[in-house]
Amino acid sequence: MSIRRQGYEWIFDDIGGVPIKKIAQLTEKETSIFTSGIGNATITVRNKTPDDAFIVIDYVGSTPGIWPQTGVNWKPRGYVQIVLESTSYFEDPDWIQNSGIGGSTAPYPISVDYQPAYSDMIPIEIPPNTNWDVKYRIFNAVVESDEDYTCPNDSTAQTYSSLNPVITFN
Repeated sequence: MSIRRQGYEWIFDDIGGVPIKKIAQLTEKETSIFTSGIGNATITVRNKTPDDAFIVIDYVGSTPGIWPQTGVNWKPRGYVQIVLESTSYFEDPDWIQNSGIGGSTAPYPISVDYQPAYSDMIPIEIPPNTNWDVKYRIFNAVVESDEDYTCPNDSTAQTYSSLNPVITFN
């Protein structure tokens, strides 16, 4: 069996065309980075390893940062969770599912300011005939609820706008 190395990067960058309800979904529950329809998650069938293959995930990460929660330097406080069949990979010590591994613990991209909090990630092996997914959740709201600005006719309006986050997974 041959070995092939590849990566996947999920990017969500809203320039005003994504409905607020869809954006809010990222903060309400874990959302698939492959099948959710958000960003470049456009796969229409679930992930299942073929009979003659298996996958090893060497590293997962997301946009690092916890604060600030609003404004130009907004950080998502995002968490990545790997799901194999119905089992979540990242769990609490009492085997209760948690939200996954945070972007500050496992950053992507890795930089001088953001380094992984551990020296080696244990590879996650996905055997043949296994349904699997990678899910993402944000804990800092993506949408600023009210922002005043002056319209051309000098009246004040209220808008609902995205803060244009770019969230990546590799």
